[in-house]
Amino acid sequence: MLLRELTGEARTAYFRGIHPIWGGGLSEERFHLFQDRLADAAEARDRYRLLGWFVEGAFTSGMKAYDLKGTFAGKPLRLLGVGAVFTPPELRRRGHAAAMLRAVMEEWSSQGAHAAVLFSDISAHYYERLGFRVLESRECTVDASELPRPSGDVRPALAGDELLMTRLFAAARGERQRFALGRDGWTLRFQLRRLRELARARGVGEPEWGLIAEGSFGEGAAMLRFGRDTLDVLDAGWTSETARDCVLGGLRDTLQRVGRSRVRLWPAAQLDGLFAAPERNTALAMIAPLDRGAGLPERGAPAELALLDHI
Repeated sequence: MLLRELTGEARTAYFRGIHPIWGGGLSEERFHLFQDRLADAAEARDRYRLLGWFVEGAFTSGMKAYDLKGTFAGKPLRLLGVGAVFTPPELRRRGHAAAMLRAVMEEWSSQGAHAAVLFSDISAHYYERLGFRVLESRECTVDASELPRPSGDVRPALAGDELLMTRLFAAARGERQRFALGRDGWTLRFQLRRLRELARARGVGEPEWGLIAEGSFGEGAAMLRFGRDTLDVLDAGWTSETARDCVLGGLRDTLQRVGRSRVRLWPAAQLDGLFAAPERNTALAMIAPLDRGAGLPERGAPAELALLDHI
């Protein structure tokens, strides 16, 4: 049994397997091309890996692994991010994915990682058996009527606005002590590369990916993604209440312009407390210790996790 990078036919088999689940409406060929470009992008270097579990040379399970940074109670954490775990249907219930995850967690632990994080769309019990525990996971769905009317002080985000967004998103967390993933700019750049490669795979130009509010009232920004029937706010931040209302008004204007009726967001940092936030039953945030001496949130604890972190 061996853990190694996914290449060649094994990578193709992995992409073919996850396409029906996370294909986003792309054909299998375009999805494969999109995933290849993302994996080979400069933004992925040293932070994003495609890994597979091989038994007697045969591919049996695959996943995406991210080298992430985070904080809890004011202390820095190095984290393993786990995504898109997949086993071919004919090979399931044989322990391949669990063996792969244990091997990856051991590798990251030996390199100094403090914890592993993931967002589960299956029963949490599966990952609990591997040492993970569920964190509080909430989601807001906001009708256009709940947002302020547009003020006109908002513009689309452009290339070069990444630094402004990174600064605002980091400042939005302030001195809060909850578990959070880092806002050093990498996650934003990687998600933006994902949006651009997805648009390229769909044969369209530069995607609309954010909005900026600037003026004597301060600064504000939101990073956006267009869902099937929602406008997803990946993260947001502002320096004043007026800037906040400009950003929220910009969301309402965007909804009206693109023909969607609802905003979807995860209530983290300055987005927390603005709207009703019931518990969600998909993409459950989970964490597992890799260093027994590291301070980590307890089961069910609130966390500062925005949709931007769901990579």
